[in-house]
Amino acid sequence: MKILAIVGPTAVGKTAIAVKLARLIQGEIISADSRQIYKHLDIGTAKPDARQRKRAKFHLIDFVEPGDDYSCGQFARDAGAKIEAITKGSKVPIVCGGTGLYIKALFHPLDELPRSGRETKKRLRTMLEEHGTGYLYKRLSVIDPQWARQIKPQDTQRILRGLEVYETTGKPLSKMLGKAKRRARFSPLYIGLNIPREILYARIDQRFDEMLKQGLVREAESLLARGLDPSSNALRTIGYKEIIDFLRGRSTLEQAAEKAKRRTRNYAKRQLTWFKKLPDIHWHNPQDPGIVQTIAEHFDRNRIGLP
Repeated sequence: MKILAIVGPTAVGKTAIAVKLARLIQGEIISADSRQIYKHLDIGTAKPDARQRKRAKFHLIDFVEPGDDYSCGQFARDAGAKIEAITKGSKVPIVCGGTGLYIKALFHPLDELPRSGRETKKRLRTMLEEHGTGYLYKRLSVIDPQWARQIKPQDTQRILRGLEVYETTGKPLSKMLGKAKRRARFSPLYIGLNIPREILYARIDQRFDEMLKQGLVREAESLLARGLDPSSNALRTIGYKEIIDFLRGRSTLEQAAEKAKRRTRNYAKRQLTWFKKLPDIHWHNPQDPGIVQTIAEHFDRNRIGLP
């Protein structure tokens, strides 16, 4: 099944284009954003606003509690189920987002690996907080030296995954990779959105200023008041992390804002590098007035096999 996938860096305007496209081709949008999945994180994750949600139907937004874990594999399963439900309803699924690993898990399936329990995750997170990433990397190097050599010593996420798999199965992650490949169920038509870097960076800075005006500090305070752990995956989101440092007196608000903007710009740069490696991606400028019609026509040609 050919699936339209709109990708690109943060703040480039993916959601706005997806909404217009959904209205044109009778589509529904499946969000591929690893931050917008969380409930209560609204301002700092730039979720679709009320007007956009009235104009198009969104899926996989606001459905995970901030303290819970959610993996790429879970996204692939959930997104696959949504795609099937949308098509059964005679609508067109549109995958839209900037989380590369979610996109990869859906269209280029990851190895089938065992899921680790919450207690294992919690124990390793505590170890991370107490001893740091370097300590965990050394531990990984002992139990799975091959996986440790494949990743960077600063790659906390993959270090934790290697340790989780070993503690869950007693087997090194490196020995399990490539042995249980999943088959892709969907074929993507990648539409990449990009604009000149100076414009993108200005948008990123302006958007964060708007978040502050909308009450990002109050939102971060309310999340902490709920008892949410600042080291949780949700609150390690760019923007929240810096504002929490401000609330704890570790920086001024101006310093927190500048750091968040800088980290977001760096993140956008990494996203572009990642998406440019996707096979057969078609790039467009979202500021082009005819872009929605162009994408719709390109998608129709691909669905019926025309050049």
